[in-house]
Amino acid sequence: MTASPLPSTPIAPPEDHLPVGELSRRLAAELASAAALCQDCEHIAGDLAQGGAALANLTRLQALDELSQRLHGLSAVLQRISQHASGEWSMSIEPLLEGLGLADLVVRLRANETAGWQAEAGELDFF
Repeated sequence: MTASPLPSTPIAPPEDHLPVGELSRRLAAELASAAALCQDCEHIAGDLAQGGAALANLTRLQALDELSQRLHGLSAVLQRISQHASGEWSMSIEPLLEGLGLADLVVRLRANETAGWQAEAGELDFF
């Protein structure tokens, strides 16, 4: 069995690149925001469960707590990457943003990298 090379993608010119440290900082902020949302949901769900919740529902609340801890942990790791990444490390973010459904997320991650760019609104998934 021989290894086949990965399909190559065109490399964007350096002026379209974003420093890895800055990308990590932006991703860390997004994860921290998601973790805060999870914590808010934990408090609301906890308040609702005070009247007496089934064991299965309390287990789900524990999973929500674990999710918020994971998001905070990943945010902290990305924040540290942003602080320690070499200024020489950069990459094109366009392939990373391709297919993301939330236009406001794309705008925050791109953060004025493309002046005049209009986000195509994606749909927020509600359950």
